Amino acid sequence: MTKVSCPLISLVVTVLVLSLPVSAAYSPSAVSLFTTGNQLLNAGNYTDAIESFDNAIALEPGYYEAWDAKADALNRNRQYSDALAASDHSLSLNPAYGKGWINRGFILYNLGRYDDEIKAYDKAIAIDPDNADAWFNKGYALAGAGDYDGAIQAFDTVAGINPGYPNLAANRKIAVMNRDSAMPYYIRYAAWIVLAGLVIACAGIWTYTRKTKRR
Repeated sequence: MTKVSCPLISLVVTVLVLSLPVSAAYSPSAVSLFTTGNQLLNAGNYTDAIESFDNAIALEPGYYEAWDAKADALNRNRQYSDALAASDHSLSLNPAYGKGWINRGFILYNLGRYDDEIKAYDKAIAIDPDNADAWFNKGYALAGAGDYDGAIQAFDTVAGINPGYPNLAANRKIAVMNRDSAMPYYIRYAAWIVLAGLVIACAGIWTYTRKTKRR
């Protein structure tokens, strides 16, 4: 009889637990508090939302979605350092939680850590390359950093995933306009400058040829 090592069993159990829906992985009371917290969060009642998430976490300390939701509520309540700490804990429980990396990006933006913000979106994209939210927010962050070509590429990726993504066309248009306005005029109009030079050169040659023939 073949023996299965304990580490392998632990890995299988962990994968199965993480794949369970929230209602199956956590107690009904914790899930109810989490649901209430999200309702309060959406209503803009951040203080009560944080309390509800804390109560859910008290029942289920490994409730990484509740930790992330708490981080989101703290961020919206402008408690950025506390939000980052809650995000740290959520992602330590489940580093493969893509939504958690996106929310972390929002927090890092508010802390002025723009390079780390983009890295957070990259983490979400590495987990799920078809995550339109991660690509869109990366594009928005790149545009804010002045990398308009990178932003346009990210927005184009969003269009390939979800052509109807909200505000996509408007943000791409702004990125294109900002890129073009930041480009030196001699590069922006290089083709026209070259064409004008050719026209002038041809006109000069034609004039010289006519004068030569008259002699």
